[in-house]
Amino acid sequence: MIKKLRVAVDHGNRNMKTCNFVFTTGLTEQDKKPARGEKYLKYQGKYYTLSEKRIPYQRDKTQDSRNRFWILTLFAIAMELEQKAQIQPEDVIQVELPIGLPPKHFAELCERYERYFKGDGKVQELCFNDKVYHLCIQNVMAFPQDYAAMMTRMMEIREIPKVVGIDIGGFTSDYLL
Repeated sequence: MIKKLRVAVDHGNRNMKTCNFVFTTGLTEQDKKPARGEKYLKYQGKYYTLSEKRIPYQRDKTQDSRNRFWILTLFAIAMELEQKAQIQPEDVIQVELPIGLPPKHFAELCERYERYFKGDGKVQELCFNDKVYHLCIQNVMAFPQDYAAMMTRMMEIREIPKVVGIDIGGFTSDYLL
């Protein structure tokens, strides 16, 4: 069965953020399955675990030769999927991905980020903590940071004339009116 899911992701320099999770932008890659009990993602034959040692600052995360921010995005999606009891192993999940970019870099990088995080549009298979998921990133929409997070609460804030979103990152703070 085809199911749709929206997962808002903020690709911070220190932390990745979704509606339900915040985790460090650190990643370890290995060829063997991690020890029992350690959360992992298996994608294209490699195993990945999260690390507290963050990836050094990258202004353009699409230029990372090891695609670590793509893998971190898959982690974010898989963590959100794990919260959805209605997702079955045979399901194909069509993901809508609103993402946040720093306001300073938005104009220059938004189209590049949208192309990069959409990928080839094909169904991807990944395994997260022994659960196999099939997902296809259908749509990626880049917004100034914090806007992606605010849009997950659109139904709650739509009637309020002015709303201020504040993004407090590991090294920066931004606000959006």
